[in-house]
Amino acid sequence: MSGALKGLQQLLDVANPSNLKVLKEAGVVGHASGALALARTLPWLFGRGPSLGIVSQMHRFALGGKPAIHDRKGTLSWSELDLRANRMANALQDAGVRPGDRVAAVLRNGREFVEVAIGTQKAGVASCPLNTFAKPKELAATLGNARARILFYDTDHADQIRKAEIEDIPLVFTGDPHQALEGSIPFEAFVEAKSEAPPAPFTRAGGTPRIIIQTSGTTGTPKGASRDAAAAGLGALANLIKVVPYRRDDVILIPAPMFHSFGLVSLSIAAGLGATMVLPHRFDPQETLSLIETHRVTALSLVPVMIRRILSLPDDVKSRYDLSSLRILLVSGSAMGQDLRREGTELFGEVIYDLYGSTEAGWVSIATPEDIKSNPISVGKPSPGIDVSIFSSDGRKVPPGQTGEIYVKSKYVFEGYTSGDRKDEREGYMSIGDLGRFDREGYLYVESRADDMVIIGGENVYPIEVEDAITSIDGVNDAAVVGVEDDEYGQILIAFVEGEVDPDVVQKTCREQLASYKVPKRIELLPELPRTGTGKVLKRDLVSQLEGAEPLEVDD
Repeated sequence: MSGALKGLQQLLDVANPSNLKVLKEAGVVGHASGALALARTLPWLFGRGPSLGIVSQMHRFALGGKPAIHDRKGTLSWSELDLRANRMANALQDAGVRPGDRVAAVLRNGREFVEVAIGTQKAGVASCPLNTFAKPKELAATLGNARARILFYDTDHADQIRKAEIEDIPLVFTGDPHQALEGSIPFEAFVEAKSEAPPAPFTRAGGTPRIIIQTSGTTGTPKGASRDAAAAGLGALANLIKVVPYRRDDVILIPAPMFHSFGLVSLSIAAGLGATMVLPHRFDPQETLSLIETHRVTALSLVPVMIRRILSLPDDVKSRYDLSSLRILLVSGSAMGQDLRREGTELFGEVIYDLYGSTEAGWVSIATPEDIKSNPISVGKPSPGIDVSIFSSDGRKVPPGQTGEIYVKSKYVFEGYTSGDRKDEREGYMSIGDLGRFDREGYLYVESRADDMVIIGGENVYPIEVEDAITSIDGVNDAAVVGVEDDEYGQILIAFVEGEVDPDVVQKTCREQLASYKVPKRIELLPELPRTGTGKVLKRDLVSQLEGAEPLEVDD
């Protein structure tokens, strides 16, 4: 689809009466300044197609003096941010980056990340944010897959990049110049003296701006998931606002890493709204509470492990901060158990919106505060614009109450992996890789990852059920349950428990709450579970730790 057709589709999406209503209520459209800004931006919308670059330009005209970013370096207005993104787009072009090329970034949350994200979209190139927590071997693999023309990096991660032995790629750094890799160009030097004018709106080679997100890699090597930047725009934002009441005047705190799909969704929400973003360089539990109070934060994006770490602060520390400004706590990245939902609500109030989705599918469903209160184990109902079906292993759609594999159909699913692989599809629906079910009221329940399900003596067991039982025990911070092969039963369960707890208590609790075949046969106590940068437990690493370890046995 051409840029002009994509631009027209975006306008039609906004003009949809249902979408227009919620966007007006959120303060996104309906102002004379906004109409003028749109008119001034139309050549770029039709010439290059929708993107964050187009939205940023509109905000420069309509919201020029409004703060766009608060970060460790201070404040940037929407006008300043857009002009800096224009300089980035022109700097990339001057460096020989052409439409269709890829630009990689190992950057923490902050203005540089946003400037690269918006600048690449203005230039019609693909942005490849990489995991800042990646080990050198993994970083080398993902960079090799990215085939990037330039790598932007924070000097906090210079050692990882050095050990990854990256060759023949220009390096642009931000951070401490004394830690920079030899031959690297300072970020400001890269963009200084570049034109603040946006790239020409009409060009024969405008390119298609894309974002290539690395999957979390919990079950194997991360893959690059490619997404057209125009796939989700103000129409998608309107559908989200129908469930989560974001507004243009929101101040959105984003400690969730923006190299991951959830952090990028949070960035896209804030940019689409023209809201103000607060971007801490790294997550700190107490600082998060302090930032909420200081900036009167109204919306916050966290992954579940971040909430756990905030809740683990001493009570006198948690009570020190005024959190009353908070209206929305958007949570995603991994499963949020009942106890965490309850404890999070006790601290933050009835503001939790638990988003279920994936890198490949985008958001799928959202459990609202009302859903969490009435249906504490569901992930809510499918969001507007999202069609979800449950299929059996033999390809049949199953009725409510029956468990099967979750498949999704929407305009927001990804294009495919950069390797050429695709997710399994049935009847136009794409597999999300999870097992789940609907109830008769249309609420969705996620039982397990499809590849997590364990078969014990012919019975299907979903580890999340066992994990929920274990995490309800005092002293347990988190738990991960995996299946391993067994001669007698086919498979047995092993529980890895993070925290200070008596294994006998774990066994007793499981026996009281679960069928006997669901009780773990072994329990391993760990000081900390291995995780991805977004808090997902790396179960494959846990299984690999079993070899040579001294197991803590529990009696049958």
